[in-house]
Amino acid sequence: MRPNLCNVQCPTTRLLGLLAECDEYRRIISNKRGIISLTLNPKPFYYQSYNCSNVVELIVGGEAAKHGEFPHQALLGYPREDDSPEPYSFSCGGSLISDRFILTAAHCFSYGDPVIVRLGEYDLTVDSTTQLDFGIAEIIRHPKYRNSRSYHDLALVRLNETVLFSKVIRPACLWTNPALNVSRFVATGFGKQEEGSTDLSTKLMKVQLDLFPSIDCGELFRDNRKFRDGIDEGQLCVGSIIGGKDTCQGDSGGPLQTITEPRSCIYNIVGVTSTGAACGVGNSKAIYSKVAHYLDWIEQVVWGV
Repeated sequence: MRPNLCNVQCPTTRLLGLLAECDEYRRIISNKRGIISLTLNPKPFYYQSYNCSNVVELIVGGEAAKHGEFPHQALLGYPREDDSPEPYSFSCGGSLISDRFILTAAHCFSYGDPVIVRLGEYDLTVDSTTQLDFGIAEIIRHPKYRNSRSYHDLALVRLNETVLFSKVIRPACLWTNPALNVSRFVATGFGKQEEGSTDLSTKLMKVQLDLFPSIDCGELFRDNRKFRDGIDEGQLCVGSIIGGKDTCQGDSGGPLQTITEPRSCIYNIVGVTSTGAACGVGNSKAIYSKVAHYLDWIEQVVWGV
């Protein structure tokens, strides 16, 4: 039996493709970056480092990420209809999961399609040489997704050219185990930083969030017509125990992630930001699509498995 890399259940044939991909991403990092020095915090799964961290002391109630800390973060660029000098509005996020595909939320295409995907972005006010824009070849929504419901809220975006990985642009792995042996995650995005605001963050933000029982979100969204069947097995209920911390509008489609191997600085995408209530109000909770539940579909589209 091979080592359980990227939390893959190695004996099952279906997951060997993902295992190989994670091995390749790890090799790329090793070749390009050499040894990464980390300081280990005694608490399991909580690591402090310059370029990868599962700990965020303070999106809503969050703090700015470090440049290059989340190299898989993607932005979906929609054409602007106002007089802004900026050609794109970045209303949704996503995650680079291969050299041609972005994982995001299906509802990000409910009212129009983006025209570009941006990778390597950190500060929208700075025209950086590390940021790259890619055209979109195809948008593939999950076949069971419906605009009138919040279930199966996943989509894949196929880029029009192959991504060359670098220090600030590289894929994340996918969490593959249906069981979660961690209960604290990091969400990232360029969304609104407070409820009622019309402005998105100009810098990539990160926030630490906690896993809650599904019944908690079931109660929260009980009167929401998009959740007529309650919270299903393909969804995660995630928020903040402390309160005042959350993902918000503009973070949609972005990753909910954790690190299982701190030496590699490779994140595992556990969920995709889907639906929330009021941003950062009280003990805020939101719904995230559970990546492990949709591995068959993701693998079939991305890797043809």
